[in-house]
Amino acid sequence: MTSARAPQQHRSRATVERILDAAEAEIGELGLAGAGTRGIAARAGLSVGALYRFFPDKAAITDALARRYLADLMPPYATTVAGIGPGADLDAVVTTLVGQAAALQLSHPGYYRLTEELPPERGDSPAHQVREQVLDLFTDAVRAAGTDAPDADVRRVVALCVETVRHALVRAPVGEGRDVAVDELARMVAAYLRARFSV
Repeated sequence: MTSARAPQQHRSRATVERILDAAEAEIGELGLAGAGTRGIAARAGLSVGALYRFFPDKAAITDALARRYLADLMPPYATTVAGIGPGADLDAVVTTLVGQAAALQLSHPGYYRLTEELPPERGDSPAHQVREQVLDLFTDAVRAAGTDAPDADVRRVVALCVETVRHALVRAPVGEGRDVAVDELARMVAAYLRARFSV
């Protein structure tokens, strides 16, 4: 009996991933308002009824996109900030983090597009929990780098940096010119952090 369930569970996980990949494409191209469960199901090669067996509505899909994005971003970000301490090379750290964000944006276009329509700072946004965890991680990293600024100031500055990077990446060119835009973004964020915190 156990061996009979394993293939079904594997197929179910694969189907969920297909649906989420389709949702990334659908929302990335059409926006959250323009995307629908019919279009997502069609991209996934499923009937709408089959999609509903996994997700009851579009809100459940966007919540799952946010959870998948968080699962993809935390390991590389956590690894990058783990070694930060007093005297850390802030330019190198920020360049790495912005590069990681740029790669994530390309592989999660639907998630980034939905953050434009349902901003993560709103408590009802599927991306709100992602934002809070990223802010916690980066605020702790700036604190570890040696700033003595009040916690509220650090979090506010980190939030501004995170939102600036998110907005810039949504509008950054895909293809030629993207590397230059991402590099300029990293330099700008690093300069701002140095000026604000002298780290």
